[in-house]
Order: sequence, then structure tokens, then C-alpha cells
Amino acid sequence: MSKMFITRRQFHLALVTSAIALAAPGGAQEPSTRSVDASPVDAVNAWLPAPMSPEQAQKVTEAVKSMQKTLESLRACSLPEGSEPAFVFQPHPSRKEKR
Repeated sequence: MSKMFITRRQFHLALVTSAIALAAPGGAQEPSTRSVDASPVDAVNAWLPAPMSPEQAQKVTEAVKSMQKTLESLRACSLPEGSEPAFVFQPHPSRKEKR
């Protein structure tokens, strides 16, 4: 049995793709027919050449649940209009060396 390795970028692409597929309204399924505990693994396995290992599937599921929890907490905080950003990026001009 050969092991299937995916790169970090492929994993993150799969994670984002599965999150988008789960969040998309309508799509191939009606929202009422979609199960509450729909696994993002099915969406990722649909485009992978070989199915993910159970360890990888568990990591994807945990990452999606963690992302959903983080997004829920961010959406719960309301920002008033005209709020200042948390930080301001102020680039410094590059210093050219004198020769």
C-alpha cells in the first residue's frame, strides 16, 4: 500500500474548498436535506485522487470545526461605524547604502 502525501498548500486548499462547499447556500442539495453533522471530508475526497487517511480526515474535521467556532465568535462582536483599526501600517522608506 502506498502512502499518499499532500503538500501543505494542497491541504489548505482542500480545507478552504470544503468550508466553502459546506457554506454555499443551495448547491446540489437543499439545506433541509443536508445533515447537521455533514463531514467536510466528503467534499475534499471528491477531488482527491485517493481518499484521505482517517488521521487526515480527523484533522480536516477538527480544523473546520475550529474555524467555524472562531468565525462565530468574531461575528458575535459588533464594531461601531468608523472604528479605528487595531494597528496602522506605516512603511518606512528604504535606506540606500552609500558606496
